[in-house]
Amino acid sequence: MEPRVLVTGSSGLIGRILIPALADSGFKIYGLDVADSDSSIVDFKVNISDLNELMQIKIKPEYVVHLAADSNPRADWESVLTNNIVGTRNIFEFSRKKKVKKVVFASSNHVTGMYEGNPPTLHKRTQKMSRLISVWDEIRPDGYYGTSKAFGEIIARQFFEIYGLESVCLRIGTVLEDDDPTKFDRHMKTWLSHRDMVQLFLRSIRSDVGFGIYYGVSNNRGRFWDISNAEKDLEYRPEDDASLLLI
Repeated sequence: MEPRVLVTGSSGLIGRILIPALADSGFKIYGLDVADSDSSIVDFKVNISDLNELMQIKIKPEYVVHLAADSNPRADWESVLTNNIVGTRNIFEFSRKKKVKKVVFASSNHVTGMYEGNPPTLHKRTQKMSRLISVWDEIRPDGYYGTSKAFGEIIARQFFEIYGLESVCLRIGTVLEDDDPTKFDRHMKTWLSHRDMVQLFLRSIRSDVGFGIYYGVSNNRGRFWDISNAEKDLEYRPEDDASLLLI
């Protein structure tokens, strides 16, 4: 039987890229979103901020890929509280009650956004950094959105420690609709290509990791996030480098 994967936020950019790849890799996909879409799978039209509504879903997935959120880095507090904080807690409670094996949570580089400055200037550095920003560094959110993603990482750890619900949290870099990072200088350092993104999610689902936090970025020249633990734990091997697109 194909392992069942529930993808929340299935109509969003990452969901639309990821779902066909998961299906091609032998998973049975169920999409969940608050709105219908012609471009992606939406099996369940559900507002994840309502736990009672969420629990009405009749399937018991082996895996949950949690993408649903207000993804605007400058989202206001009320939206973040409802969609990203309450909604994420509900997804983990749903996963616990449904006995899901693993949640792959789409966190964000904005959890540590203030290392880049305000406004971001780290991407403008020309000299090599002595040390990359790693998941072991203190969180430094650059807004309520980043704070909400840090909360998601914390609730993932809580549910792993207390209930044994496995989680992989991915601090995703810049995923672009057209997959072209060459239009903006920062994207040349923060780009996560469609191909590398799919690989990262697949390896996260299939990994033996009980709980872990990892940066999701391609192997860009001058990138400032450390992916060494993703390479070690998930066997992530990014194939793309934004700088090579300029050659």
